[in-house]
Amino acid sequence: MEPSLKRKRYLLLGAAAIVVVALAVLYFLGSVLLTLGISAVIAYVLLPVAKLMERGMPWRHNRPGLARGISVGIIFLVGLSIFAALIVAVVPPTVEQGQRFIEDFPAFLNNARITIEGWVAQYADVVPADLRDQAEGALANAGGIIGTAAWNVVKQTLGIITGSFAFVLGLATAPVLVFYLMKDSSPIRESLHAPFPTAVRPYLRDILDIADRTLGGYIRGQLTLGVIVGVIVAVGLLLLDVPFAVLLGIVAGLTELVPIIGPWIGGAVGVLVTLATEPDKVLWVSLLYLIVQLLENTLLVPRIQADTLNMHPIAVILVITVGSQYFGLWGVILGPPLVALAKDVIIYMVKQWNEAPVLEGSTPELEPEPINESSAEEPLAEP
Repeated sequence: MEPSLKRKRYLLLGAAAIVVVALAVLYFLGSVLLTLGISAVIAYVLLPVAKLMERGMPWRHNRPGLARGISVGIIFLVGLSIFAALIVAVVPPTVEQGQRFIEDFPAFLNNARITIEGWVAQYADVVPADLRDQAEGALANAGGIIGTAAWNVVKQTLGIITGSFAFVLGLATAPVLVFYLMKDSSPIRESLHAPFPTAVRPYLRDILDIADRTLGGYIRGQLTLGVIVGVIVAVGLLLLDVPFAVLLGIVAGLTELVPIIGPWIGGAVGVLVTLATEPDKVLWVSLLYLIVQLLENTLLVPRIQADTLNMHPIAVILVITVGSQYFGLWGVILGPPLVALAKDVIIYMVKQWNEAPVLEGSTPELEPEPINESSAEEPLAEP
């Protein structure tokens, strides 16, 4: 084995060890660093907006720090204003609807079962008896299945969030963290490489770039899709005069964060509530959710998401199932992009492992260009 290739592989192993140790530290300190992680996600989503605002400032070349600080300050003030307006306009009705929804959820299931049984009774001559029994049994067990699954996810999530008193204290520091993470993003990124040997830093930079492309693109895309879908569903349900319209819009936006199966879960909740409260409008509500899904899959996802996960749907569903069992809601939302990130990093490491390094000062040998026979000069004909 060439010494240069052997050295490169040692450096790759060192970079892999650094990444593994960093992930282990983040895992064991997860509850302590959760506020920092949430603040980093918010800053990461808003950072492109700050960079876009910087381009319109004439002094950005002479005073880049001032330009970044002003753009971040404007975004910060606008964000706080929007947040305050949401608290005043959205939070009170959402809390009220949420309390009523939780209290009435068993009644919703019972009313939905009665509605479907009434439909089945109208077509008793067409629907076989065994099929009616299966449908009634499935509806009877639906409440227990949904309740158990939801409680497991909530229990795991609350266990992670409330596992440390530092999280409660950290909520007060989140706005400050978001401000400085956006303002000093470049120095912070460079400082992450400082403690490590110079020879390892290029590989660590490449891994951070992969994380930026895979994890960052996924987070921005899912949050954007969640906001758009939630607003469209809430407005549509309000126009249809369906109860709990704002709450169902929020549910649709939150379930949009779960890839593949999330939109179906949000739609099922909306149809279930409509069956229990306004059964005459269930067709229109189902049509609303169907139109939203068609718009999302044909217009929004190709432009916003652009296949950032690059994983088979079966693999995504398996990751969601395992993540919900061990990490609750965080495993459901972050499991697929983290697995996709691990896959991309492994592919990068394997490629670098098998690729010989280019020595400094050397130039790659150029292969001679093939001669195009049609353009070659023909010999002169003898007289």
